[in-house]
Amino acid sequence: MKMKSNLSAFLLLFLLLVGQSLCAKAGFPPLKNSMLKWLKRGKKPPKPEWDSEIYDFLRQKSSPPQQNQPTKGLSRIKDYFSNFGYLQSSGPFDDYWDLQTVSAIKTFQRSFHLQVTGTVNNQTIQLISRPRCAVPDMDFNYNFTDNVSWPKAGPQWFQKRNLTYGFLPASEIPANATKVFRDAFARWVNATGFFNLTETTYDDADIKVGFYTFTEGVDDDLFGLSFIREKPPSNKKTAEIRLNGNMYWALPSENDSLSWEDGILDLESVAIHEIGHLLGLDHSFMNESVMYPYVLSSQQRKIELSNSDKNNILQQHSGAKSGYCGSWEVLVITTLSLGFGYMVLLA
Repeated sequence: MKMKSNLSAFLLLFLLLVGQSLCAKAGFPPLKNSMLKWLKRGKKPPKPEWDSEIYDFLRQKSSPPQQNQPTKGLSRIKDYFSNFGYLQSSGPFDDYWDLQTVSAIKTFQRSFHLQVTGTVNNQTIQLISRPRCAVPDMDFNYNFTDNVSWPKAGPQWFQKRNLTYGFLPASEIPANATKVFRDAFARWVNATGFFNLTETTYDDADIKVGFYTFTEGVDDDLFGLSFIREKPPSNKKTAEIRLNGNMYWALPSENDSLSWEDGILDLESVAIHEIGHLLGLDHSFMNESVMYPYVLSSQQRKIELSNSDKNNILQQHSGAKSGYCGSWEVLVITTLSLGFGYMVLLA
């Protein structure tokens, strides 16, 4: 296995490539443009499930690592921790325990304030089984590869206060859902006091929003991602938010029906999270933050910015309040960014 100095860029490229042969070789589920799924009361969809290899492993729970014999499903666990930046190697992986894997699990457990055991114990299983954002948590870079990059803390992809957003026509997002996004943008605007966000057509928008459908696999538990795209030769930069059309998305009025176990997520909570990435915030390991990467049972609707969220966004754009002069003074914050594992998107 080679060390993954550029693995995150490689994964993001996988995420965006249209090549069917690459998809087939990697075994990653393709996505397609999707109509938005709405909750139908009394008819909940089945919970997206990890494949049988993952469940074979999870059933073993916290069994002590056996270095001299394979643990069925461990290769998929390694994939998981590799894609989110904890395991410093790229696949293909085997089913044997090694010191790198134990260290990666410990780093994950320490980051999320879990019991640090180096095994996939009950606490770890409960967390990695929940829906999460696809942006990696750590050990990834922000460089553009084939004109795409993860969003990042630090220098911004935009240098203006007036930003526009638009919705992918193929997603057929209704007005009551676009209002949810409008409200989510407004929460960040109010926290900074200097952005203007207006709706325009998808093609002309600075921030493009769409829903895409997973067709198979563990990645059904990823609720979405955000990324930056630059267009040569001008290298004009735009941003995209791509949400999982396999999830059922609930409006604020349907708060009592939220159920991450059944794939029913709060649309505004996820919108706020992905917008936060595009405005310069990484993932937070503080579970009260809207930038926490997982959906927790006790926080299935999380739309109020925490004090740390407000402080971080103000730090990111502290130079803008004194007036825009072509570039912004930006302070690099130390919260780590989480990301989206592996997916291939078909536009």
